[in-house]
Amino acid sequence: MLKCLSDSKWKEVSQLLSDAFDEYRKHTPQGYSDCITKTFSAIQAFLQILVYGKTGKGNFADLIKEAREKNLIPSDPFTQTIFKNIESVISQIRKEYSIAHPPSKGYANKKMLF
Repeated sequence: MLKCLSDSKWKEVSQLLSDAFDEYRKHTPQGYSDCITKTFSAIQAFLQILVYGKTGKGNFADLIKEAREKNLIPSDPFTQTIFKNIESVISQIRKEYSIAHPPSKGYANKKMLF
Protein backbone atom coordinates (compact mmCIF):
# COMPACT_ATOMS: atom_id res chain seq x y z
CA MET A 1 0.00 0.00 0.00
CA LEU A 2 1.24 3.47 -0.78
CA LYS A 3 1.65 5.63 2.31
CA CYS A 4 -0.33 8.49 0.76
CA LEU A 5 -3.28 6.09 0.42
CA SER A 6 -3.06 4.76 3.98
CA ASP A 7 -6.02 6.80 5.20
CA SER A 8 -9.08 4.54 5.39
CA LYS A 9 -11.01 6.73 2.94
CA TRP A 10 -8.64 5.50 0.18
CA LYS A 11 -9.11 1.81 1.00
CA GLU A 12 -10.88 1.02 -2.31
CA VAL A 13 -8.20 2.82 -4.33
CA SER A 14 -5.43 1.02 -2.49
CA GLN A 15 -7.12 -2.34 -3.04
CA LEU A 16 -7.56 -1.70 -6.77
CA LEU A 17 -3.89 -0.76 -7.09
CA SER A 18 -2.85 -3.84 -5.16
CA ASP A 19 -5.03 -5.98 -7.43
CA ALA A 20 -3.51 -4.29 -10.50
CA PHE A 21 0.01 -5.15 -9.31
CA ASP A 22 -1.09 -8.74 -8.62
CA GLU A 23 -2.43 -9.01 -12.17
CA TYR A 24 0.77 -7.58 -13.61
CA ARG A 25 2.88 -10.11 -11.72
CA LYS A 26 1.07 -12.95 -13.48
CA HIS A 27 3.02 -12.03 -16.64
CA THR A 28 0.20 -13.17 -18.91
CA PRO A 29 -1.75 -11.31 -21.60
CA GLN A 30 -4.91 -11.66 -19.48
CA GLY A 31 -3.04 -10.37 -16.42
CA TYR A 32 -1.69 -7.34 -18.27
CA SER A 33 -5.17 -6.53 -19.60
CA ASP A 34 -6.63 -6.90 -16.10
CA CYS A 35 -3.85 -4.64 -14.80
CA ILE A 36 -4.91 -1.89 -17.22
CA THR A 37 -8.56 -2.21 -16.21
CA LYS A 38 -7.80 -2.10 -12.49
CA THR A 39 -5.36 0.79 -12.82
CA PHE A 40 -7.94 2.89 -14.64
CA SER A 41 -10.54 1.91 -12.03
CA ALA A 42 -8.17 2.99 -9.25
CA ILE A 43 -7.65 6.41 -10.82
CA GLN A 44 -11.38 6.83 -11.34
CA ALA A 45 -12.12 5.69 -7.77
CA PHE A 46 -9.55 8.18 -6.44
CA LEU A 47 -11.27 11.02 -8.30
CA GLN A 48 -14.74 9.87 -7.20
CA ILE A 49 -13.68 9.84 -3.55
CA LEU A 50 -11.90 13.17 -3.93
CA VAL A 51 -14.96 14.83 -5.51
CA TYR A 52 -17.91 13.01 -3.89
CA GLY A 53 -16.43 11.32 -0.83
CA LYS A 54 -17.34 7.85 -2.15
CA THR A 55 -17.11 5.70 -5.24
CA GLY A 56 -19.94 4.90 -7.57
CA LYS A 57 -20.56 7.74 -9.95
CA GLY A 58 -18.77 10.01 -12.36
CA ASN A 59 -16.84 9.46 -15.55
CA PHE A 60 -13.21 10.46 -15.78
CA ALA A 61 -13.62 13.71 -17.75
CA ASP A 62 -16.48 14.98 -15.57
CA LEU A 63 -14.59 14.12 -12.39
CA ILE A 64 -11.52 16.05 -13.54
CA LYS A 65 -13.67 19.07 -14.42
CA GLU A 66 -15.52 18.98 -11.12
CA ALA A 67 -12.32 18.51 -9.11
CA ARG A 68 -10.88 21.59 -10.80
CA GLU A 69 -14.03 23.64 -10.16
CA LYS A 70 -13.92 22.68 -6.47
CA ASN A 71 -10.18 23.48 -6.30
CA LEU A 72 -9.42 19.91 -5.31
CA ILE A 73 -6.76 19.63 -8.02
CA PRO A 74 -4.73 22.45 -9.57
CA SER A 75 -6.06 24.17 -12.66
CA ASP A 76 -2.81 25.52 -14.08
CA PRO A 77 -1.87 24.75 -17.72
CA PHE A 78 0.73 22.16 -16.72
CA THR A 79 -1.72 20.15 -14.60
CA GLN A 80 -4.47 20.49 -17.20
CA THR A 81 -2.16 19.02 -19.83
CA ILE A 82 -1.16 16.14 -17.57
CA PHE A 83 -4.76 15.16 -16.81
CA LYS A 84 -5.79 15.54 -20.43
CA ASN A 85 -2.93 13.28 -21.52
CA ILE A 86 -3.62 10.71 -18.79
CA GLU A 87 -7.27 10.57 -19.73
CA SER A 88 -6.50 10.24 -23.42
CA VAL A 89 -3.80 7.57 -23.11
CA ILE A 90 -5.54 5.46 -20.49
CA SER A 91 -8.88 5.64 -22.25
CA GLN A 92 -7.35 4.56 -25.55
CA ILE A 93 -5.39 1.67 -24.03
CA ARG A 94 -8.39 0.63 -21.94
CA LYS A 95 -10.61 0.60 -25.02
CA GLU A 96 -8.19 -1.46 -27.07
CA TYR A 97 -6.65 -3.87 -24.57
CA SER A 98 -8.42 -4.00 -21.23
CA ILE A 99 -11.17 -6.37 -20.20
CA ALA A 100 -13.57 -3.53 -19.33
CA HIS A 101 -14.88 -3.85 -22.87
CA PRO A 102 -14.30 -6.57 -25.43
CA PRO A 103 -10.68 -5.72 -26.38
CA SER A 104 -10.64 -4.52 -29.98
CA LYS A 105 -6.94 -5.27 -30.42
CA GLY A 106 -6.65 -8.35 -28.21
CA TYR A 107 -4.99 -8.67 -24.85
CA ALA A 108 -2.26 -6.38 -23.63
CA ASN A 109 1.38 -7.35 -23.34
CA LYS A 110 4.14 -6.30 -20.99
CA LYS A 111 5.67 -3.80 -23.43
CA MET A 112 2.43 -1.83 -23.60
CA LEU A 113 2.55 -1.03 -19.91
CA PHE A 114 5.93 0.69 -20.10
